[in-house]
Amino acid sequence: MANFKFDGKTIHVSGDLSISESHTLYNFLSNLPLAGDEITVNLSRAEVWDSSTAQILISWTKSLKRKINWKNIPPDMKNDLRLMGLAGLFKEEER
Repeated sequence: MANFKFDGKTIHVSGDLSISESHTLYNFLSNLPLAGDEITVNLSRAEVWDSSTAQILISWTKSLKRKINWKNIPPDMKNDLRLMGLAGLFKEEER
């Protein structure tokens, strides 16, 4: 089961992000009341993902006119993104 939370500045995404939750993830991201030029996405508690997760995150990112700061991408997810040739689109925030 996926869990999504937005605290006004950071989007916290956790749990199962696979295709079974893709519609929920898409709806959550599409309906966020975003303000400002930057947004942070914290993936520290993501447990399960697949290519649909990457597709949704890429589509959402491209639809925004904001800088996305990716944070705490799980090592296995980083590896999967690298294998899909998408790691460059999910550069982690360095702070």
